[in-house]
Amino acid sequence: MPNSLATRIRLNSAAGKVLSRLRHGAMTVEEIARSLRLTDNAVRNQLRKLKEANLVAAAGKRPSASKPSTLYAITLEGQVQFSTLYLPVLTQFLAVAEGQCSGKQLDSFMLETGQSLAHRYPQSSGGVKQRTNSAARLLRSFGGVTEVGTRDGALVIRSRACPLAALVSENPAACKILEGFLAAHIAARVTICCNRKPEPQCCFEVRS
Repeated sequence: MPNSLATRIRLNSAAGKVLSRLRHGAMTVEEIARSLRLTDNAVRNQLRKLKEANLVAAAGKRPSASKPSTLYAITLEGQVQFSTLYLPVLTQFLAVAEGQCSGKQLDSFMLETGQSLAHRYPQSSGGVKQRTNSAARLLRSFGGVTEVGTRDGALVIRSRACPLAALVSENPAACKILEGFLAAHIAARVTICCNRKPEPQCCFEVRS
């Protein structure tokens, strides 16, 4: 499911511990339960949550004396939960891109990145206001604190917390990623009105 890209779990939770065990290889419910000293049903409950978030998937069967047992494996999205390298890599990549591209080239690249990302999520139906509310909910699932208001006849999406704050604080061009994402998701003209100091706060004006 596309929304799983925004899913985060606490690694010290029961689900996080199950996911961590699966980093060592595919396992059955019984094997996970035995290694974590949990009941089979407790493990099944956590696997259900992880599967719904697309962090775990069934990966074949293991023969046994009675009937084959389903093997569960961590997905790529699940592996992402444990990495601390993505943000430093992205931040450095944007710094290099800013140094090698003109302002217009960089803005275009960021916009296209956001537009491409938007295609991974189902586009909302209805009028511009409904689509804007849908986009605000998506930003909230990414870590924003969003609300939709109006200004001078236009809809405005505001967020007190920026989902890309760590990137935007060093690379303002990263705002263009969200601009492109919102424009593609809402299918409307979107312009940035963000406040980046002292802490990045999102503001996007939407016009049909």
